[in-house]
Amino acid sequence: MSDQDVEAFLEHVGVKGMKWGVRGAQRAQNRALNKASRAKDKATPPQFTPSKKPLTKFSSEYKRDIDKARANIRSGKTAYEYKSAKFQYKKDKVELGSREAKKTLRKARAKKYAEIETSRQVRDGGEMVMKLLSDVSRQMQSNANARARF
Repeated sequence: MSDQDVEAFLEHVGVKGMKWGVRGAQRAQNRALNKASRAKDKATPPQFTPSKKPLTKFSSEYKRDIDKARANIRSGKTAYEYKSAKFQYKKDKVELGSREAKKTLRKARAKKYAEIETSRQVRDGGEMVMKLLSDVSRQMQSNANARARF
C-alpha cells in the first residue's frame, strides 16, 4: 500500500451537522456574562421591599387570594407559567448567562410554590371543620385497618 492509498482510505469527515468550536465560544461568552452579573449584583445593594400587610384570616381579601390560587392551579395556569419559565430559562442561558437565567427561574419557582401553599390554606370556618373531620375519619379508618390486620 502506498501513501496515496492510505490518505484516500483514512478520510475523516466528522459528524454530520456538527459545528466545530461553537461550544467553546458559548462557554467563554457565558463566563463573561456571569462575571458581569456578579459585578452588577455587587454594585447594587439588595432591595428590601416592605412586606404586604398580613391579611387577617377569613377577611374577604384572604378568601379572594385563596380562591384565585386554587383557580390558577385547577386551570393549569400555574403549571403552564412555570413550564414556560423553564423554556425561557434555556433561551436566557445563552442571551443573559446562566446566572441571570437561574435568578428568573428561581423567582418563577418561588411564585409557583407560594401559590400552591396559598391554595392549601383553609378559607373559612366551614372549610376548617370539613378538613378536620376528613382528617379524623382518615385516621380512624387507618386505625381500623391496622387492627383488622392483626
